[in-house]
Amino acid sequence: MSVVLALSSSDAPKNMNGAWGLLVFLLLAIVVFFLFRSMNKHLRKAQRMKDDENEDDARRRDPAPPRPRKS
Repeated sequence: MSVVLALSSSDAPKNMNGAWGLLVFLLLAIVVFFLFRSMNKHLRKAQRMKDDENEDDARRRDPAPPRPRKS
């Protein structure tokens, strides 16, 4: 019982749990924002590489006929 009274009579602010919770929440939100931003950048890069690869495959399968020369 005396331990509980000693802890409750300390001079520390009593409402710091809410402030720490808010700080942790904001930090996690910032981390998630940058994580999604990075993921989107990598997905766009992968999509471009896939499109380039498909374009190269299409050229190999179906080469364009040579253009007639103008004289």
